[in-house]
Amino acid sequence: MSDDAEQDLRTEVVQLKRAMQTRPVIDLARGVLMASFGLSAADAWNVLVEVSQHTNTKVHHVAEDLVGAVNGDPLPDPLRQHVSAAVAEVLGPHAPNHPSAGWTSPIDRTSRAGGDEDTPPMSDRRRDLSSDPL
Repeated sequence: MSDDAEQDLRTEVVQLKRAMQTRPVIDLARGVLMASFGLSAADAWNVLVEVSQHTNTKVHHVAEDLVGAVNGDPLPDPLRQHVSAAVAEVLGPHAPNHPSAGWTSPIDRTSRAGGDEDTPPMSDRRRDLSSDPL
């Protein structure tokens, strides 16, 4: 085996290991986007890629921030704006889940609603996203 072929294999192994480490958080973030906006798995992936490209941030870092926001961490305003724009582009202006006012994490919505007892069922939360202020 040539040195170049061996180096190519080593590079591929490193890349595969990295993909295996970052995949779970990316899948969680796709699920968050799918549940929040009623996106398909492919559309959620497209949103992550779009935000990654426009913010010059690796997809797994965008995913970590989105998952963190669901867990109560603040989502930086620039990232929130890029997520809202990417979802709006994917959904189109006439979609029922269009985020015309931007994305808000479930934790933010819960704290504004006054706590867990006031939190609507998941199906109602999805509809509420289109009217939540940034």
